[in-house]
Amino acid sequence: MNIQQCRYVVAIAKAGSFSEAAKQLYVTQPSLSSAVKDLEEELAVQLFIRSKSGVNLTEEGVDFLVYANRILDQVDLLETHFQANYKKDFTITTQRYDFLSQPFLKVMHQFKEEYQNFHLVETTTLKNIESVRDFKSELGILYLNKDNRRVLERYFQQEELDFEPLGQFQTQIFLKKDHPLAFKKIIYPQELLNYPQVRFSQEDQTAAVFNEDPIEAFDHQPVMYTNDRGTLMNLLCESDAYASGLGIVDSFINEHIVLRPLADATTHTLGIITNKKRKLTPIAKKFIEEVKETLANRDNGTLT
Repeated sequence: MNIQQCRYVVAIAKAGSFSEAAKQLYVTQPSLSSAVKDLEEELAVQLFIRSKSGVNLTEEGVDFLVYANRILDQVDLLETHFQANYKKDFTITTQRYDFLSQPFLKVMHQFKEEYQNFHLVETTTLKNIESVRDFKSELGILYLNKDNRRVLERYFQQEELDFEPLGQFQTQIFLKKDHPLAFKKIIYPQELLNYPQVRFSQEDQTAAVFNEDPIEAFDHQPVMYTNDRGTLMNLLCESDAYASGLGIVDSFINEHIVLRPLADATTHTLGIITNKKRKLTPIAKKFIEEVKETLANRDNGTLT
């Protein structure tokens, strides 16, 4: 099976006859019929019901047409991608960190003449890693700690991914401003037992290595899961629930919640993953530079 055969089937289905499709495709009818016959024999299915009045798709033909159209759409995208006037895409995948909006907007303004589409994709830890591995995103941002470091670093090595550390961060507890624990300067784990926890959903909730939340839920503790950062913040503001994270947030979030350090918490290494088989583009290098500057400003007190 080849792309041309897919185009033939689509053209015949639209035209309603082999003769009309052959005219539109600028090929002879015998060669068109032969190509479709070869395809049907290869797939061991009949795609068309032929009659004197024209042709109709069989049930298998309808199924084939669905997939053929998807394939041809992707081929068209690929051809368009390499046209001289095409503006490129820039894609980053990340765990859910709102501070990334600042460096993201800076590179968008700087590279808007070369790039048209800019994607900042907050997703699960596994999809984050897989997107970089499969060249769907140029960069991925996540954290390592003592619980996931060994497994993830082994995965990085197997998939030829690099991890560049950006900084060390202690676990912070996210609370609404009038939460009963908000007045404390530091929070101990046992003080969280009586409050619900909000967590980010992952593909496998039992696989701790892919958790985005730095601390586990306690036994018999109510847990609310969401895949959206905005929803998580709403749940915190409207209840006595808490969440955990690295505490790298901007001023907008700080208008609604408070952060309190967790006592005796592990240290997390925030970093950027890249694919060793892919040379970093200038926009990716600039984004990394802007992220580092944003984190440096945080340490200097200009980002909370």
